[in-house]
Amino acid sequence: MTDAQIFQILGITYLAVGIGIIINPDFYKKMITHFTEDAAAIYLGGLAALVIGFLLVSFHNIWVTDWSVIITIIGWAALIKGLFLITLPKTAIKLCNSFKEMKKLMKVWSTVVIILGVLLCWLGFFTV
Repeated sequence: MTDAQIFQILGITYLAVGIGIIINPDFYKKMITHFTEDAAAIYLGGLAALVIGFLLVSFHNIWVTDWSVIITIIGWAALIKGLFLITLPKTAIKLCNSFKEMKKLMKVWSTVVIILGVLLCWLGFFTV
């Protein structure tokens, strides 16, 4: 898989999530509530993040001074998130619950996710 394809997949995903949070914040709050009440969801979410992060790091652990380092950073972040969800689920639940109660933080976070999605799409579709 090329850097451009990875940027495209990540960019579209980040855009969809960021826009989704802005358009329907109540749905995402409800989703977080259900996620934190379901041990299997936490475990599977952690497992998915761990596997995706591991795959990105395994195939793209490239520390360079160009845009492709973003893929490596996202890979390591996903790997760490997966480890965190699997090994410290109670702490993850507390963080999720505090996040959903902060409307302003949700708006800021969704805006950051959208900006990252736009950047990744731009890199994937127009530059790399």
